[in-house]
Amino acid sequence: MLRRLADFLSETLMGFLALAALGTGLAPYLFALTPAAESVLDAAEWIIVGLFALEYAVQLAAADDRPAFLRDPWRILDAVIVLGSLASLLPAVNDAARAMPALRILRLFRVLLFGVRVGHGVAPAAVAAARALPEGPPNVTRLASGASAITAGKWEDLLRWAASPTSEWIHASNLAPQRLREAAEAAGVPHVMVEAALNESSYPRLESGARWSALTLPVPSKTDIARRDPVLMLLTEDDVLSLAVRPLELEKPPAPFDGIPWGPRCALDVVRRVLERNEDLAGRLERELRELEGLPADESPERFFEATFRLKRALSVAKGDLWRLRGLLEMLSEGRRTLPGLGEAGRSAAAGLAEEADYLYETVDNTRESVLSLIDLHINVAAHDTNRFMRLVAIVSTLGLIPAITGGLMGMNLVDSPWPVTLGQVAFATLILILGVLYAFLAKGWLK
Repeated sequence: MLRRLADFLSETLMGFLALAALGTGLAPYLFALTPAAESVLDAAEWIIVGLFALEYAVQLAAADDRPAFLRDPWRILDAVIVLGSLASLLPAVNDAARAMPALRILRLFRVLLFGVRVGHGVAPAAVAAARALPEGPPNVTRLASGASAITAGKWEDLLRWAASPTSEWIHASNLAPQRLREAAEAAGVPHVMVEAALNESSYPRLESGARWSALTLPVPSKTDIARRDPVLMLLTEDDVLSLAVRPLELEKPPAPFDGIPWGPRCALDVVRRVLERNEDLAGRLERELRELEGLPADESPERFFEATFRLKRALSVAKGDLWRLRGLLEMLSEGRRTLPGLGEAGRSAAAGLAEEADYLYETVDNTRESVLSLIDLHINVAAHDTNRFMRLVAIVSTLGLIPAITGGLMGMNLVDSPWPVTLGQVAFATLILILGVLYAFLAKGWLK
């Protein structure tokens, strides 16, 4: 309920109220009003001030970050304007002070700022930060080589292990920027590389270093089709360190790959599970497409285009990720790129995963083409309806011009017409001409 009220009391509505306040505030200075009219305008002005106060209170209550809301310069101005106006209602303020032009100008101050606010934009309370910082302690888990049970770990254990690793897979998620820098320093890798790999716009890639090989994989979310959670895996032949910014359960005993050491085996298993997530994502996107295809093409609601463009963006991102992942797996299978200790068995496993990635890539690409075709269909139908309306406007305009031109040429607007015809004769000829033009439009099919 609070969120709906916050959406209703939007900046657009407040702008219209501010413009209304401009009229009610300046009218007493421009016109000689009766006492009754002044009372009505004064009541309307106070109602608008009350709505300003209500909007501020509702937006503050609905804000995700209330301290940031209170520190916003535009919101500080709102508070000053509202509180300054309401202060005149205090019993200590006499009638003469309430009628001061300064207080009325203060109420109109928001109108003066409205154009600037529209230009710069005021973030609504419902919009959170583009990327909220993780809250709470990091989640650390450990999985020893050959073990089947995952154990909980501590951040200090990860830092000590990164300095001198053993045959183990350590996974950490829910990491703030400071934690990422600490992990990068402990592992001996540039923190810029770690932060770039875990950026939300990251893509599948493999980088080789003196000590570690760094594999970056965006993991599709299980709930939001537009969200991906990048994970960075630092690999050696026997050690794995994986990092993720958001909470992400990644660590599981890897599937048995005969003849593949612990490090690349864990990496290939994570790739397999990422492909499973992409397969699930492709299925969800196809289901959304089928629902959109059920909407009548001649009734394209606004939400249709919002949904299709959101769907197209998700498909484009998934297509790009799968294209890069397929290329990376093909290079691993052909030996052009390698993981520590991958070997012949690992290249064979990578070839199988590359085929699966290629199938998913084709599936996502076909779905994306279907979405584009559906968008084109709705746009063409809307354009066809617009063309029909424009044809109707052209017909009406042409038929309306005929009597106007005829009247001007025949001088029917003058008292002494120089033409030896009567008004009835001109009207009859004009009607015949209109019918002839109308028949021409009918023959062209414009009246269908």
